[in-house]
Parts: sequence; structure tokens; C-alpha cells
Amino acid sequence: MRHPHEGRSAGASRRRLAVASLWLLAGCQLPDAHPQAAQTAPPGYPPPPGASPGTPPSYPPPPSYRAPPMGTGQAPPLPPPFSPSPQPAPPAPPPQPVAASNRPLLGPLLGPLMWQAEVRAVVSELEGNLTGEQQTLVAGIPMVFDPDPSSVNAFAGCDDSGAPFVAGTEGLLETLDAIAQTRATDELFGTRTYDAYTRAVTPQLVSSPTASPALPPGLIPLGLVVDARRVSRAHEMFDEIAAFTFGHELAHHYRGHTGCAHGQPSHVAPAVSDLRRMASSVIPLINQLNENEADQWGCFDVLATGRARQATGLRWTEEGGLWLFDFFARLDGAAGASPLVGFLRTHPAPALRVPLVQLDAVTWRFQHPG
Repeated sequence: MRHPHEGRSAGASRRRLAVASLWLLAGCQLPDAHPQAAQTAPPGYPPPPGASPGTPPSYPPPPSYRAPPMGTGQAPPLPPPFSPSPQPAPPAPPPQPVAASNRPLLGPLLGPLMWQAEVRAVVSELEGNLTGEQQTLVAGIPMVFDPDPSSVNAFAGCDDSGAPFVAGTEGLLETLDAIAQTRATDELFGTRTYDAYTRAVTPQLVSSPTASPALPPGLIPLGLVVDARRVSRAHEMFDEIAAFTFGHELAHHYRGHTGCAHGQPSHVAPAVSDLRRMASSVIPLINQLNENEADQWGCFDVLATGRARQATGLRWTEEGGLWLFDFFARLDGAAGASPLVGFLRTHPAPALRVPLVQLDAVTWRFQHPG
């Protein structure tokens, strides 16, 4: 039999458990103690049109935004990446000299006497790389120079006694020097002094028999004139142009075009006073086939000599001839139908010679790989 207080105690316990359960259930559904404040426009900005006071504003999306169709479940596309507006290119830096080579620096060639000595040294080097038979035919042929600074010419001929010679004029040496000086400057410093030189001298050469092809003073800036690399490169270019020019004239002799080079003993060079008369006698002998052949064999000699001297760091190529042809092509264009320059009267048109010499060089390299 239960004690009478036992029933009352159990009922009270059940009532307390029910109250606690109700209290816990009510606690899970209590409202947030800190409700989020209604979103309002930033201070100083009016709410968007159509928004009532106290309601959160709805701002329009950015222009590039496109909302996905309702119910697709796709995330909205990202805005395009930021693309800065193009900036103008920075100005080009001033011309800088090219990297110096490992070749030894050569000294300057100053004036006719040094030019003549240099040409003789170049011709001697060319003769040393001919075949034995060719060397025999041109051995002892004298080199003579006409001191006329306004005559631009080189030619191979026979004197009154029938002996061979090779001649060049001081005006031609002035031209070779000016081409070398300006092209070396342009190559190293990105200037346009060669163009300026040809524009200055070609109209004068074709309009006046006393005009000089000498480099005009001040055409090359003084700060560049004394640059040791430029001086050395001009020396190299002078040699390369002279090699093609006088290699061509030697070829006229050992290829039999003059008919007077038979390997006879060395003799006295013709008098300078006779050179112009002898030069005029060369004109009827001009033959396009002979000129092309002299270009070809002269080019071959230059390339063979260039390969033989590669230990010096500079191999002569056909470039010297192409530089010379470019000058005379400009001169030819300025001359029109009345060329006054001797070289134009005693040699075919430069424009016809360029592609043939280039082909000659390709042929030689194919036949002499290495």
C-alpha cells in the first residue's frame, strides 16, 4: 500500500517536467533579440525612385550585369575584367652605336697619299690569291693615279708601248673615302649621312666638270668624326670597296680583254699626262660581256682573298662592289642622258651589274663551301 504523500509527490514531479518542457520549446522559438535594422540609403543620398520611407532600397544593377532567367539556377555572370585604356608608346631612344667587334681598331686614312698606298696594298693582296697563271699575267703591272680631284674613274689599259697598267683618279679615291666614311657612320650610329652625301654631290658632279666628290665638311657631326670605332670601320669599308674596284680592273688584264698583259717584265708606269688620252682610247673597247666577266672574276678574287684573310676578323665580300654600284646608280639617275662622269662613260649601267654580281657571289660560295 502506497504512502498517501507518495502519489502527490509523483504528480508534482510530472507537472514540473511538463512546465520545463514547455519552457524549453518556447525558448527555441524566441524572436531574435537583435533584429536587423532596415536598410536605408546612405546619408546624403535620396532613396531610389519608387521606394517608400523605411523600406530597404533596391538599387539598379551595373550596366554590364544581366540577370539570369528565373528558375535556371545559374549564378549571374561575372562582370568583364578591368581593361585599362591603351597608353601611348614611349618615345624611341636615340640611336646607339652597335656592339664593338673583336677586330683590332685600324687607323684613319687621311688624304691622297694614304689612299694610294692603301689601294696598292689591297691590289697586292688580291694578286696573291689569284691562280698561278693569272699571277704571271699581271705580275709587275704598275698602278698609276691621276691627281685630278674632279675626275671619278678607274680603268685598265695599255700605254703607247703596248705595256699594261691599271689607273685610278684622285676623284675616285675621294669617292671611295666618302662612301666609307658615311656608311660607317650610319652603320654604327643609325644616321643618314650617306644619303645626305649623295644628295649633296651627285647634282654637282653631273652638272660641272670641275665639281669634286669629296665629303663636304661638317656633314658628319664632329663628335662622331673622332670616334675610334667609326674611323676603323671606315678604313675597313674603304679596303673592301677598293678591292672590288681594282679587282675588276685586274681581271680585264688576266682575262685578256686588254690584249697587252702577257707577263712581261715590270716597266715604268705611263706618264700621268697621258692617262686621260689613254682613258679615252679605252671607251671603244667597252663590251658588255667583257665588263660582266671582269665583274665576275674580280668578285671571285675578292671572295677568295676575303676567305684567306678571315683570321684578321674581316672577310671581304661582294658588299664593297654593291656599295660602289649604289653610288654610281644615284649618279646615273642624276646624270640623265648626258653623263659627264668618266666612270659612267667607261663602264656599263650600275643597275645592270648588281644582280649579276650577286649571282656571281652565290655561285662562288656554292663552288667553295666553307
